[in-house]
Amino acid sequence: MRKDLVASAVLLLVASLYYWATTDIPTTTLSDDIGPRGLPNVLSILLALLAIGLGARALLAAPVAAPEIEDDKEKEASTLRAFGLLLVGALYVPAAYALGYVPAIFLLVVAIAAYEGARVSWRLFAVAAGGAAIFWLLFVQALGIPQPDGVLLPSMFSEFRL
Repeated sequence: MRKDLVASAVLLLVASLYYWATTDIPTTTLSDDIGPRGLPNVLSILLALLAIGLGARALLAAPVAAPEIEDDKEKEASTLRAFGLLLVGALYVPAAYALGYVPAIFLLVVAIAAYEGARVSWRLFAVAAGGAAIFWLLFVQALGIPQPDGVLLPSMFSEFRL
């Protein structure tokens, strides 16, 4: 519980600093309705909501004794696991370049879920497709931010407008 409260406070501080930093982003006559501050402000608000939710969950949850990690191999495994997750995330950039935004997001969600031990099933693919669709709707449709077309798979999604 204490770790979650500390993490919540740190995340809230990061969200506040990030929001404060976005106030320095200048607006120009070329800015659209959302402006250059729109996405950073939304991200800082989402991070603040996540921090508040984490803190509330920690306060409302019954205290549970955390298992002690005494084995050095378990500590090392968690570090290696984090690096593996970072590697999977880093592979998104070449995948987006080669395949395009929507297929790369789909593959990223599948890869991270499988890496974290999720069973590969139709539900995983449905969640990945839904996640890719939500990100496409958010960035391309709602915010008007064009996403990369793939070199190998030119995307039909980047220019399509609802």
